[in-house]
Amino acid sequence: MCFWKIGSTVPSYPCPLCIINSIVFPPKKKPIPLLRLPTIPLRLITKMMNAEEILNLSMCSYRLELFLRASKHKMNFFSVHVSHQHMTYRLKTPDTLEMSFKIGVGNKEVNLVNKMGMLCESLQEKNGSIQFNQDFPPDKMLEIYRRIISLYSPSLIKWIFYFKNPSMDSVCRYLVENLTAVNNYDRTTVHTFVFHNGSLTGEFLTELMDRIPVTASMAVTAGIPTDFKHSKAFKYKKIQYNEARWATLDDLKSVKNECFVNLKSSNFDCHDLNEFLKHWVDCDEAILTRLTLKLKEGTVIDEIALLDQLTILLYYVDDLPHFFLKMKNISNEKLVVGHFVVKQDKTVEFNVWPTDKWSGIFEMLELLEKVKELEKELLRIDGDDEPNSNEEIRERNRRRREIEEKVEHVRRQIDELNEYGLILQYPV
Repeated sequence: MCFWKIGSTVPSYPCPLCIINSIVFPPKKKPIPLLRLPTIPLRLITKMMNAEEILNLSMCSYRLELFLRASKHKMNFFSVHVSHQHMTYRLKTPDTLEMSFKIGVGNKEVNLVNKMGMLCESLQEKNGSIQFNQDFPPDKMLEIYRRIISLYSPSLIKWIFYFKNPSMDSVCRYLVENLTAVNNYDRTTVHTFVFHNGSLTGEFLTELMDRIPVTASMAVTAGIPTDFKHSKAFKYKKIQYNEARWATLDDLKSVKNECFVNLKSSNFDCHDLNEFLKHWVDCDEAILTRLTLKLKEGTVIDEIALLDQLTILLYYVDDLPHFFLKMKNISNEKLVVGHFVVKQDKTVEFNVWPTDKWSGIFEMLELLEKVKELEKELLRIDGDDEPNSNEEIRERNRRRREIEEKVEHVRRQIDELNEYGLILQYPV
């Protein structure tokens, strides 16, 4: 309402004089005195901020930085890219932060970073990506990383190394050695180490695996020598090797702890997969959540070799076998039912699920095991020596009829559950 019509009951718009007055003497916007707020309101305010805002706020005041370090803002994941060039990344998911370091060259001196405010001039931040406008040697990268990560409590920390220059080996070695040291490694957070581009020597990769704990995840898209061996290579929580032709069946059988495995190339064929599946069926604990691998180049899908001695529920997609199977010894119901898929490009996927994911399938597989055992019992009866007396003959025939009736009853139960027309296959 116009100043000159205060008290009037008729609504009005500002007059020209009021508009000029507001332009010449605009109302002052007072900043929120965050540091004067009590702890609980300040904590609630910062809790509603995203990761970028927390970073910016920490550089405004050392007192705020200390407060934010004590609060530990929760976020989805924090990733660090190390390369010989500056890199920028788009924010892909909410509440994440990505940081890019360019490896420093020469003997350029970098000041000690003992507070976030000192990074204002060297840091460029946009859309969730942090890029520094100067180079850093590895010890300074580590120092800055620790300063920034102290503000957050991420669910996942990912370090990504780009091997486009031979000097990356020494940088990567230094960072991995310090990041995985006992006093620096937080086991409550999931860590992932990714090695991109170029090729890694067997000695260098061995050194890395010696240091990186098996609770972490490992992804190597760089080349790996075909004669590479390491006892921990298939024991990480998540594994991806683009070049895995060095991997053996024993390596594959060594997976554990509900592992995720992705092999972009391999020397495995249908016989190897059959051996692995039989190993999985006989395991007493959940060793695998998901396996994806590319079969050996030139492999022809051999159903006889692939399905040998397996109790499965089979169906076909584009003339390629897909099937369900389950573990024999069920110590828990967490990861019991397996689903095996063969794709046209000779990539196989094996996913393992809890019983409630495929409850009908699991029940059918249980019943199929009963049929298999009953039919084995019939074969044993037929294979026994001929009875010597009429009483023994009657007892054998009675036992045989009893088992046959059980088989028929169980088969009827399977038919009632088999709404998708799956093919029953089992060894006897």
